[in-house]
Amino acid sequence: MAGKGVLFALEAVDERSMLSFRDEKARAAWVANVVEERWDAGWLHAMEGLWYPVHFCLHGSAAIPIEGAAAEAKAIFGGTSLGVPNIYRIDYKDTGLVRLVSNALGRMRDEAIWARASLVDWKDYQGPRDDNLQVVVVDEVHALADFYRRAADAGRAVIFTVNS
Repeated sequence: MAGKGVLFALEAVDERSMLSFRDEKARAAWVANVVEERWDAGWLHAMEGLWYPVHFCLHGSAAIPIEGAAAEAKAIFGGTSLGVPNIYRIDYKDTGLVRLVSNALGRMRDEAIWARASLVDWKDYQGPRDDNLQVVVVDEVHALADFYRRAADAGRAVIFTVNS
């Protein structure tokens, strides 16, 4: 769980370019060399190492969400996996899923987020810990909700990237 996790809200032209690659290594190289290198800071959300506890909070486990999982569970992992397994993960959410995630995160109230953030204390959670982790996770869920709201309002797809 060591990689730096970043979400990017893609313009339609970048979304089409990314989806045009049939080879996963070529796609991953394009994302790393084009999207990550020239990105407008207003349309990215860097999570550093917090992506893992936030995913754990929103999904209830470290597993990848399966079909039918709640929309908020797909905020980090979820959608379509387009990366290179065990090397560079790219989770793609089309504009429809971005709207669903945005709506789900926007409906979450502080009490629910706090309750879910306490999941990070479960014995099954194997990620980073510190004394303020629950507070940091709650703050990050709010920031993530804002990012998804802006992406949905702009009609942008979202990718989550992390290298292994």
